[in-house]
Amino acid sequence: MAKIDIKIVENLLIVSVSGELTAEEVIAVVDEYYPNGIVKDVIWDLTNGSLRSISRDGFKAIAIAAKKSVEGGFREGGKTAYVGGAEVEYGLLQMYKTIAEMIGVPVKYDVFKTVEEVKNWIA
Repeated sequence: MAKIDIKIVENLLIVSVSGELTAEEVIAVVDEYYPNGIVKDVIWDLTNGSLRSISRDGFKAIAIAAKKSVEGGFREGGKTAYVGGAEVEYGLLQMYKTIAEMIGVPVKYDVFKTVEEVKNWIA
């Protein structure tokens, strides 16, 4: 189980994770915050977290939840950035990005190694 810190700055949701993240924990954040009408852009900071316990089916379930959460036009034109410092996390995040694109999540995704890179991309 991971420790998840949530911060909302204007229309930016920053999710900072420490520890092993599960698919269920990701889906809980998606379900609660993505369709709230405030959040447009999202940063998942996994610098101190890990996705290693999430299976391919878990990533698919996350993408389905993300697609469903924005069906009402929420997060229109929004971006989701993942920060994964370790090579394993970076590779898993790239895999999720591909799955989300195949499922048809209408949000731009990208994966970065540092938070500074993300801020430039979102701006």
